[in-house]
Parts: sequence; structure tokens; C-alpha cells
Amino acid sequence: MISLVLSCWIGLLVPLPQSNQSVIPAGLIPAGFLLQGWSLATDQSVILESPILGHRSIPLLRPLHLSSPSSALILRAELKSKGIELKPIRKGLARGPHWATTDPDSEPPLARYQIRVIALQHLDPEPICQLLREDARKREQEIGALDRYSRFVADPRTGSVVISCTSPRRLEQYLKLVSAADCPPVAGTHRPVLRNWATRFGRAKELALELDRAWEERGGQSIHVVTHQASNSLMIRVPKHLWPAVEKLLDELDRPS
Repeated sequence: MISLVLSCWIGLLVPLPQSNQSVIPAGLIPAGFLLQGWSLATDQSVILESPILGHRSIPLLRPLHLSSPSSALILRAELKSKGIELKPIRKGLARGPHWATTDPDSEPPLARYQIRVIALQHLDPEPICQLLREDARKREQEIGALDRYSRFVADPRTGSVVISCTSPRRLEQYLKLVSAADCPPVAGTHRPVLRNWATRFGRAKELALELDRAWEERGGQSIHVVTHQASNSLMIRVPKHLWPAVEKLLDELDRPS
């Protein structure tokens, strides 16, 4: 009872650390003060698993200058001595927001993903994914500590884009962007054109088989490939708006084995 009263009394008298130049005095200090000090010393935010976690009293034997290079290590050790663990919220990233918990096995309550699968009608999924990633890079520059970055995956087999997003508002914006971008090709570009590809490595016949197989797995509108043995090249009949995707696929296939 005496320690609780003393802790509350010190909590009222000791000012909460405001900068990395602050000093935490010796005595029985509430854990919340030490957590705030660690945050200032490391320039990383801390989220508590419960509001009462910061009420725990921790004895500090000597004053601690937050500007000291070892202050963050000392604070972490003092907190751990009272069963308070500091864990990175984003796994694999030592720097960034941290989770203060009394349960070493607990996980931060990260936002849950909502998943949408959008079948495209006119465009390839990978360029759409690139467009979405660029848009998300701008929208998600300052998301909350417990939020998650959106994910965009192209599924060439079904011609679909898979969107994983935690925010209904952001998800709505991404769906609108897909809807606006997935328009019919410009008039005239849907007509077939004949393109030539001079094989750079190997034989044109083998490359043609690989191209047919890869394009069939991709799904969507078919193309017609003819091998020209004399020039070791391919003659490809393809809708004009699909040629960039065929060219990209050929560039990936026509490489040294």
C-alpha cells in the first residue's frame, strides 16, 4: 500500500519526459515514464497492450539522462525486470513502432486484411498492379502503427488482380482506380498486327513452344505464332494492344539457359 501511494505521489511530482534531453530521476517510477523515456531515446513510438500497464512501479537506482547512448538499453532492461517486454510491431524491423506487453507470446492487434479479387476485362493484371502500388505508396505514407500496407498480386492465369487492404475507405479508392483503368483498348488497337521476334538465344522452334505454353497459362485472348527457320525468328500475329505483354514475355523467355 505504501509503495502504491509513493508511486502515485512521484507520478504527480515528476514531469513526464518531453525530449531526449530529459532526465528521469531516481526513485520508484511508473513504467509509463520509462516507456516514454525509451520512446524519446530511440525515436520510436510505443503502444501499450492495456492502459494500466504504465501504472506499474519500477525502482530506478540513479537518475537517467536520456541523452546517454546507453539509456535505451538501461530502460529496456529495467522494464524487462518488471515483466514488460518491448517487441517490434512489424516483424523483422527492429526500428519502428513497438508493442509493450507482459506476455512474451502476445502479438500486436494488427488490422485485418479485406481481400478482393477483380477479374479484368481488357488489360493485363501486372500493369494494373503497378498502378495500384504507385497509388498506395502515396496514400499509405503515414498509416497508423497497427495498420498494414496494402498488397496487390497479379494472377496472369485468370487475368485477375488480388487486393488485400485493411481500410474500407482505401479499398474503395483502389477499386475505383481499377474500374477506371480497365477500359476497352483504344479504337483500332484491338485489330491483329504481325510482329517479328529475332531469337537471341537458342532455336526459334523451342522458343515458340515456350511462348505458346506461357501464354496459354496466362489465359485470355490467344495469339498465333509461326517459326521462320531460315532467320531463326518468330512471326507473331497478335492484337496490337496485347503486343507489349507478348514482348515482355519473350524478353523473359529468350535468355541464356
